[in-house]
Amino acid sequence: MEILRYVFLVFHLFGFAAILGGIFYQLRAKDLVTGGYMVSSAVVQLVTGAGLVWTRVSLDLPLSHGKVGVKLALDVLVAVTALVGMRNKQPWAFFGVAVFTAAAAVVAVVW
Repeated sequence: MEILRYVFLVFHLFGFAAILGGIFYQLRAKDLVTGGYMVSSAVVQLVTGAGLVWTRVSLDLPLSHGKVGVKLALDVLVAVTALVGMRNKQPWAFFGVAVFTAAAAVVAVVW
């Protein structure tokens, strides 16, 4: 079970890196739209985050319900904003995904 937790953690970090890397790449190219990779990476974040919570509960490890709730809300906001931005091609959605992703990283590290 501990190995599965680490697998979830690695893929959770891959999802974060894909979103953040794409944001930096598009900022450099000055193409401020969200792409399908952001939506799929956000879904990876949601699924692997749920897997991380499940493995922590299964292993009787301590769990901060407040942190989990805030991270879940931010990950849902990233996914919904990326989906809306992909369909409407609006630059505000691109910046929304960037802000929500950065906020999720801050919550994960600082809290």
